[in-house]
Amino acid sequence: MLKFMRLLIVIPLMSGIMPAHAEAPGLQPFIEGTGLSASLADADKTVQAALSKGGFEVVGHYSPQKNVIIVSATSPGMLKNAAATDRGAYGATLSVALEALEGKTFVTYMNPVYVANGYQMASDNADVAKTLATILGAEKSFGAKPRTVEQLRHFQYAFGMETFTDPVDLGNFPGFQDAEQKITSRLQAGKDGVGLVYKIKIPGKNEVIYGVDLAPKNGDANGLHLVDSIDNGKPHRYAFLPYEVLLKDKNAEALNLRFCLALFFPDLPMMGGDASFFKLRNSPDAIKSILRKALGGTVVSDSTGSSNGFGSF
Repeated sequence: MLKFMRLLIVIPLMSGIMPAHAEAPGLQPFIEGTGLSASLADADKTVQAALSKGGFEVVGHYSPQKNVIIVSATSPGMLKNAAATDRGAYGATLSVALEALEGKTFVTYMNPVYVANGYQMASDNADVAKTLATILGAEKSFGAKPRTVEQLRHFQYAFGMETFTDPVDLGNFPGFQDAEQKITSRLQAGKDGVGLVYKIKIPGKNEVIYGVDLAPKNGDANGLHLVDSIDNGKPHRYAFLPYEVLLKDKNAEALNLRFCLALFFPDLPMMGGDASFFKLRNSPDAIKSILRKALGGTVVSDSTGSSNGFGSF
């Protein structure tokens, strides 16, 4: 009953927030590149080659389902930006989704400028966006009503919900090297259905960002299930994947689902219709639990930011 009352409070708050977002020109979370009249396998080779030729390094690659491939890439400029920003490791990579659909392969990717502002990066990634538009195409941006830079840099889905500075504590370790070795080993082994997609050391810092394939049997903690539950568009917003874990010094964390999923799906209603965050009300705690178990750290505090405030889903 308490959670339901929180939801009732959030909905009117959102009704006052959303019109301002809708009217303001700005940025959208995803970009649709030039589609390819090729099989998924051939499109995969073409996109990886284009990224490499364009100065990007492909650091991750996996297929969450048979008609989808996720390619994760970084570049020297993105790593420099990540190193210059507190907790900037979350912006060290961008995902490109390849989706075989209706006889062709759609190419979609995270909007680099949207990501940079949502993750409060030191640079806005405008050069990265320009390069990706050249090599992958930029037919249109999509995924949400446009948000301004100011709205993204202070993004909060609704009152009481987590922000970028309210991460989930995934445990601590005796030291950075011990943590890096242990987490890497456990992810490579696919502990508890959580597999390693990529691992990037941030230059000059004791920080490592891990891209993880959330594929446990528990659907509430399954990355593919998250997107499929709330996205019925074509092409889908699979470039949201993979989920990320940050090792900072000797502590592991992740962005709370109530922030990171809402950042990329900001127009999704809390309740109602075929797609709403209410369908994922068990997912934040389920993901926290599965990641803590998979990483094997020691959790000192169970604090997860604002999860006890209004608007928990």
